[in-house]
Amino acid sequence: MNPPKMRGREATKARLLDAAAAVFAEVGLGSASVEAVCERAGFTRGAFYSNFASKEELFLELARRGAHDALAAVRARAATVQGPFDLDDMDTLVRILGAAGEDAFGVQLTAEITAQAMRDERLGAMLAEWNAGMTREIAQIVEQILSSGGLRLRVPALEATRIILAVWSDVSERVVVERLGEAESTRVRADAVAGVVRLLVEA
Repeated sequence: MNPPKMRGREATKARLLDAAAAVFAEVGLGSASVEAVCERAGFTRGAFYSNFASKEELFLELARRGAHDALAAVRARAATVQGPFDLDDMDTLVRILGAAGEDAFGVQLTAEITAQAMRDERLGAMLAEWNAGMTREIAQIVEQILSSGGLRLRVPALEATRIILAVWSDVSERVVVERLGEAESTRVRADAVAGVVRLLVEA
């Protein structure tokens, strides 16, 4: 069992990360300040710097946590899949992909992390590693789901998954930009996933 002091430190760190996620998604990393994060979390600058050396280090930890949580959510949803996959029903794949971040906040935060990774070599390398790991994991899930329905991919599962995730990311950004409602968002995602999966699966 962790001692109370360690648990308290972990709780403080978690609150700072939650606050940072909200601030970064709202104004971006460049415009976000340590003061804004502290104010949102209800802590002093001292509490911030006892947990993170800089705003950039906080951002890296936030990205790491996001990747870990997204992968765990994908695994959890995949574990609930039952029965053979039907090519005419994309709900299963949509639910699994949605676990990686389907709400507006998640899409905004992912976009901000990606934009920062393009400017920061260290973050870029870490993000590439996390994305590769998640893609490999989802590729195994996609292959298992399709094979349960007796379906085979035209290309290797890893390549197919990269294509599916690229389409998913593009559609998710469109949903946020166009301010689509929940029902319309679900339909647009399902249509996009259905279209690309049908192209990738052997007839």
